[in-house]
Amino acid sequence: MIYSWPNLNKFEPSLWEWSLQSNTQAFSSPLSGSVQTLEMPGARWRVAFQMNAMSAADSALLRSFLAKLRGQSGRFYLHNMAQPTPRGAAGGTPVVNGAAQTGASLATSGWPASSTVLKEGDFFAVNGELKMATADALSTAGGLATLTFEPPLRSSPGNGLAITTTKPLATFRLEDDSARWSTVAGALSSFAISAIEAW
Repeated sequence: MIYSWPNLNKFEPSLWEWSLQSNTQAFSSPLSGSVQTLEMPGARWRVAFQMNAMSAADSALLRSFLAKLRGQSGRFYLHNMAQPTPRGAAGGTPVVNGAAQTGASLATSGWPASSTVLKEGDFFAVNGELKMATADALSTAGGLATLTFEPPLRSSPGNGLAITTTKPLATFRLEDDSARWSTVAGALSSFAISAIEAW
């Protein structure tokens, strides 16, 4: 089971850190000191955040959520809460336009006509994968647009598959098995959570 993020009355992290962890190997020559690097598939998103002075009700929900995850074995959905919507126009009913697409670009359709539908740095999700646009995506008069993004697709999305631009989700797991929090003055609790994308 993959859990949804709990519906807290107030979610205002005092610290929100979002990063992309690439999967590379480096080989250093003991003779010349030159370095060769090799990129491999499997780049994934990481998130770490701190929440302070949470109410008793919200603390109870979050404690229960962490307990249900059972450490690293559980999975949950999360979007980048620092950027829930794109800066581009988005809109329409965007879908994948064509089968057997791979790599770090994607032909799409169903966008509003002649618009900057996504701006560089915007997030979107397709086929259960979260991506960040690495260039502005401009739609044609017919609503077609090619999206350029990172990280590359892990699997080819089906033709006609929907693209999500509002609160696009990735699947995460906790980075360790500890579910912990601290309580101050008997009422207000603080949580520090770090997680990594999982599939």
